[in-house]
Amino acid sequence: MNQDGQRPVVNHLDALTSDWAQLTDTTDIDEATEVLRPAFFPVDITPRGRESLHIRVKAERLPLLSIGYLDLGGEAMMRVTDMPGYQIAVTVTGHSVTTWPDGHATTVTSPGSATVFRPGTDVEHLWSRDCGQLGIKIDPSDLTGELEHLLDRSISKPVEFARRLDLTDTSSQSWLSLVAVLAREAGNDAGILSHRLAAANLQHLLIQGLLLTQAHSYTDALREDGRPASAAAVQQSVDLMRSYPQSEWTTAALARATGVSPRALQKAFAKSGELPPMTYLRHLRLHRVRAELADASRTRSRAVTTVASRWGFVHLGRFAQQYRQLFGEAPSQTLRVSDR
Repeated sequence: MNQDGQRPVVNHLDALTSDWAQLTDTTDIDEATEVLRPAFFPVDITPRGRESLHIRVKAERLPLLSIGYLDLGGEAMMRVTDMPGYQIAVTVTGHSVTTWPDGHATTVTSPGSATVFRPGTDVEHLWSRDCGQLGIKIDPSDLTGELEHLLDRSISKPVEFARRLDLTDTSSQSWLSLVAVLAREAGNDAGILSHRLAAANLQHLLIQGLLLTQAHSYTDALREDGRPASAAAVQQSVDLMRSYPQSEWTTAALARATGVSPRALQKAFAKSGELPPMTYLRHLRLHRVRAELADASRTRSRAVTTVASRWGFVHLGRFAQQYRQLFGEAPSQTLRVSDR
């Protein structure tokens, strides 16, 4: 904990570089840029002075976004022309200085902060010798789609984010926790991202979390209330979740299906006395997990983690806690009873 009682941001991410499989370790700049290119973008890396670089790099392409890690192992300048997509660069160690094309503006980041780039940007980054960054790239169409779902309407202009993201407040820490899970699981063929529902849920949450955490040109619109939602919209949402519990539901997706705004739907759920939409869905899925664990004929060859992941629970520690709160026993206890 730091002096403000906050958990240091780096604690979420510092284990990833040692645990990540398939991390490329090279002194060849061309080899490193070829690892980055398919998932991110072409980049020019120039050592400063007589610096020799010892680069550690990984990049993974997922359906909605890319995630990767880069440590140059020496002071260097990085140049990117016409940035393709939105890029969030989370500084894990050291620091970087970004120079923007609009005059002499610069952004300095160190652990506890990140830089957010918009598509089409030309930038230069000066990396310190000990700088390591985790990068997330989001395709513009996917980010726009998530925002339109949240707003329940189309948008006419691209999203423009504030350039520096403070990662020390509560909402940013929650978002960073999602990044850490995604980074830890990326490239693990046997991990939770191998389950379609879990992978989709996590990516949707990460993009929506960014839109709700970082200030941008549509932040005020997200805070506005839409037209009220009726009890019928609540019942329709409940029916959809009960009929298709494995679908990739979000509050925004339910709102779009019922013809109201996400905020209006949340208010209607609260007014009706129901649990919030995503809490209702989580309880519904927990009941489905319990039903599978209690069925010895189906679960004899399955682990609790397999069943939980298949139902979209990506944080297994949190899943176990939620399961115990709802049912008064651990998932493993349910499984043991079913085996008797």
